[in-house]
Amino acid sequence: MNHQLPVLLYHRIVNAQSKVGRSKIYVWEKNFRKQMKFLKENGCQTLTFEKLSQLSNFQTLQRSVVLTFDDGYEDNYTILFPILKEFGFTAVIYLVTKKTQNEWAMREGEPELKMMTGEMIREMCDYGIEFGGHTRHHVDLKKISGEQLTEEISGCKKDVEEITGKPCVSFAYPFGAHNNETEQAVKNAGYKFGISTIFGPTNWNEDLMRIRRIEIRPHDGLSKFKFKTSGNYFQKNYLQHLLS
Repeated sequence: MNHQLPVLLYHRIVNAQSKVGRSKIYVWEKNFRKQMKFLKENGCQTLTFEKLSQLSNFQTLQRSVVLTFDDGYEDNYTILFPILKEFGFTAVIYLVTKKTQNEWAMREGEPELKMMTGEMIREMCDYGIEFGGHTRHHVDLKKISGEQLTEEISGCKKDVEEITGKPCVSFAYPFGAHNNETEQAVKNAGYKFGISTIFGPTNWNEDLMRIRRIEIRPHDGLSKFKFKTSGNYFQKNYLQHLLS
C-alpha cells in the first residue's frame, strides 16, 4: 500500500435479505468480516481524516487504509461497530443530520431503514470513530445554491459538532455530486477534506476537496478486495472498474 492511501467507500453492512434493496450499496456481514480479517492479518492500520489532518505528508503512510461509510445507517452501530471493535479498527461515518430514516432512498425503492441516534453516535465517537458531514437532508448539492447550499453544508457541520462535541473535519458529497461551487462551499464552511466517490485525482492528496474513494461492492470477493486495497488499483484497472 505504498502508492497512495486507499480510502474505501461503504454504506451499509447487512445480514438479512430483507435489508438488501435495489441499490448495490451494501456488503454482507460475513464478507466484511473477512475483509477486516485480511487487513488485520496483513498488519494494516485504519486511519481517520481527523488523524490525517495532523500530518503533513500522507504518502509516507505504509499499510494504512481509511474506511468510510455514508449516510449513518443504524446497522453501522448494530453490525459494523462490533466488528470494528473486534479487530481494533476505526472508521469515518458521514451523517445526514436532519433525517431519522432514509427517505431519499425509499423514493428509489429501497427498504425503510433507520439512521443512528445521537446516543449511538456518541458511544462510537468515544471509541474513536470519526463523524463527518453529509448534508442535513441528503440533497444533490449541484442542484442548489446560495443560502440553501450554505445551510446543507455549514449547518451539517454545526449539527455533527453538537452531537459529538468534536470538530468535524471532513465532508462527503451526497451522490458524489460536486462542482467548483460546492467544493468552495465545503472549504468555506471550515472542512479540511471534501470526499468524493470514484472520481478525483489519482493521488487524492493533490486536491483535498476531491478525495477519490474505492467503492466496495456486494459481489466483491476477497481477491477483488485485496486488489482494491493494493495501491495499484487506480493505475491499472480504473477503467475496468467503471465498466464493471
